[in-house]
Amino acid sequence: MGLVLWVRSSSGPPTRHAPKDLLAEGGSVKLEATTPIAATEDGPFLPLGIAVEREGRVRDALLAEIPIPSLRDHRRIRAALLFASFGPIAMLLELDRELVVAKMASPGRLFVDLVLGAYVVFELTRRTPRLPGIAALALAAIALRWTLTATRACGHDVHPLVWLAAILAAGSAITMLLRVPPRSRIALELLAKLGVDREAWNASKRTKPPPAGLVAFSIAAAAGLPGLLHVVRQAGVSMLVQSAIFTAYAIVAPMLVRRLTKEDASFFPKPKENAPSPRAIMFAIAGGLALAAAAVTAGNLFYDTGAELARCVGKLDAEAKRALAAKSSELSSAVARVRASAPLVLLTSVVFPFAEERIYRGLLQDALVRKYGFAYGLFAASIVFGVAHLGVYQVALYQTALLGIGFGIAYIEGGLLAAFIVHATWNLILLT
Repeated sequence: MGLVLWVRSSSGPPTRHAPKDLLAEGGSVKLEATTPIAATEDGPFLPLGIAVEREGRVRDALLAEIPIPSLRDHRRIRAALLFASFGPIAMLLELDRELVVAKMASPGRLFVDLVLGAYVVFELTRRTPRLPGIAALALAAIALRWTLTATRACGHDVHPLVWLAAILAAGSAITMLLRVPPRSRIALELLAKLGVDREAWNASKRTKPPPAGLVAFSIAAAAGLPGLLHVVRQAGVSMLVQSAIFTAYAIVAPMLVRRLTKEDASFFPKPKENAPSPRAIMFAIAGGLALAAAAVTAGNLFYDTGAELARCVGKLDAEAKRALAAKSSELSSAVARVRASAPLVLLTSVVFPFAEERIYRGLLQDALVRKYGFAYGLFAASIVFGVAHLGVYQVALYQTALLGIGFGIAYIEGGLLAAFIVHATWNLILLT
């Protein structure tokens, strides 16, 4: 037997079926949006409406035997996009290598660009798209990097390959956004083949509304974390004590919030039945890290490229120069302060990521998504996460909000473990 999927009914053990058995026309199994389905007998079993969009193995198994219109175009342009983007990526990695050897750039810069390039290649070598928006943003960041290289010379004596790399990367990014279907569109077309309409699909994705007070208490807990940081630093306690305080707060605060709102009767809730699989966690880490790297890199490069263009045309005023200097100073001083203390390195790379992910993603984002939906909840939690770093950054505060989006996607795709790993990895990159 070829590819199989496991379907669980209300009674009895899961049964395996070929993807074509699940078709609305000609299939032998009647499915609903809430029917539990999995790629393996051991699960995790998710409602069909959620699994088709979020579980890559289920979606890929179905698409291997069930053609949908939106993927025909994708398969035609995938090779062309890979060919067009490979040159700018390879050139950028070689440039980074030379800069690192010459001690003009940190290894972290090379690693970030390697993550961007690797995710683009990963997305374009897949038969079905996974998170094409991240790859498009990564290509936009690569295009901005080459554009910045050209604008620093004000366009004078710039090698034609630099312009070509910028054009190819930008064109590939735009093409991905316009021509590569997102997961939601693929899921909608695939579910239609399985006999599930849009209304039933949307109903299956609706989460249980949060209990009264959960959002307010979650915001209070999120605000309490930077407040606690200020208090313990003012008190001058040791790094070891700080670590213990933050860890305890991150463990206890979500439990107290849920107990106060009567969402959970126990201080030690049982693990969710449908916990992410190791494979899902791995993909979530890759996607979250790529999105964090792409968003921050593109944001910084857009900021810097605009400043260089203004300088070239003589429009860069004193206020803009001060803002650029302030941003650079904030980032370099924050990194230098952490590097100077081994205990602070431990706090930044382990304790802070654990505490912040448990509070801002595991508690706040979860409550906001359930209350306001996926997009609003994700962005609102990311903004709160950014504002919480106001004591560290002012001009560069936008970076933490962008990072929050990357960490938030990792949490949605792979849970707290994935979000923590992405957060900790990013902090370590900054310290290299």
